[in-house]
Amino acid sequence: MLVASLAGCAGPSRLAAPPSLLDASVPAGFPKSIRTASVDWRFLPTDAKAILERARSTSRDGKLRILALSGGGAGGAFGAGALVGLTDRGERPDFQIVTGVSTGALLSPFAFLGSQWDERLTRAFNGTASGDALKRRTVDLFFRPGLYRGRGLFELVDRFVTPEMVQAVAREAARGRLLLVATTDLDKEEPVIWDLGAIAQQGGEQARALFRDVLLASASIPGVFPPVMIHVKSGSRTFDELHVDGATTLPFFAFPDALLVNGLPTDVLEGGEVYVLINGQLEALPRTTPARTVPMVVRSLSAGLRHQARTALALTASVADRYEMKFRFATLPLDHEAVRMLDLGTENMGSLYAYGRRCAERGLLWVSIRQAEDSGERAMGRVASSGVVAPDAMAACPLDAAVAAAQLPLAQVR
Repeated sequence: MLVASLAGCAGPSRLAAPPSLLDASVPAGFPKSIRTASVDWRFLPTDAKAILERARSTSRDGKLRILALSGGGAGGAFGAGALVGLTDRGERPDFQIVTGVSTGALLSPFAFLGSQWDERLTRAFNGTASGDALKRRTVDLFFRPGLYRGRGLFELVDRFVTPEMVQAVAREAARGRLLLVATTDLDKEEPVIWDLGAIAQQGGEQARALFRDVLLASASIPGVFPPVMIHVKSGSRTFDELHVDGATTLPFFAFPDALLVNGLPTDVLEGGEVYVLINGQLEALPRTTPARTVPMVVRSLSAGLRHQARTALALTASVADRYEMKFRFATLPLDHEAVRMLDLGTENMGSLYAYGRRCAERGLLWVSIRQAEDSGERAMGRVASSGVVAPDAMAACPLDAAVAAAQLPLAQVR
């Protein structure tokens, strides 16, 4: 009886993964254009310029603006508050391309659809709806993947990915705007870029389900949540793929690798703008890690994300400079208290949301590389003088007010 019980706790059965690294598999009923693997260098669209020109044509002033949203778990509440705060201030950019990874993927449809979705964005990320998303495993911990059951996160994502959202994304995609998110294909150990707009344009419940599953997979931290199985077909053969958190391989992305390899059309990008919203810290103060599984897993993930994000940020800034694009980013400062990535409760997420909104409302969200260096020096000074980090209600903003005041008229710093 014991053996039978243990066998019943084993993970779900699955079909084999596609055997080729460069294959043409795709979810049944969808065109191949809905996704690309980063290693598939055959995906070098000859019409890349036309795609970017079409996206730029939706801009009111003819400038192409890209928003990249990073991973960070509960830190996504910071990004959500920041977007709403930009709306409040009347300075929310009109983004033609929005990309997301992990919690940034969950944010991305709301960011893509604009300020009219701010109320729903707030409900999704201020902690009032996410408290039940984390449900710890007990006996089945040893037999199923993930420290937490996936049902809570599934229900949260399913609740907010409504037919109305999918239809709205489809309409914007039809205009030429792009909504892209990344997952990590565990079988290939490579990132996959999904075009959510192309998925949405297929219409119906099948499109909504795949739209939801891709977002769910991108936010499924390996070892914490179970992976998401996606059924695909290649010719007459059917396979199963396991997808997890996109941040496992990409902290964020503004330009898919497949478009960078041969260069991008300078005349389309020149004068455009790139914004990166990092839902966490690029640097953090040392603190003692409890010798327990969950804290060690979280700290390990956090360390990996932080170092990958710094590298990706430098690369993105370099690419933007090469194509004469304005580059700005936002991140939690060094002296901000550490983000509790897996605390999805109202207190933690509500506080992060309020902090992001407050900083954006004050015009202290976005920083240039130079401003980040100056703001970071001031944060180091505050830590050195006080020896403590600041809670959200007291923390300085990503752009330090004194740094902003030194460069802008005082009337512009509220």
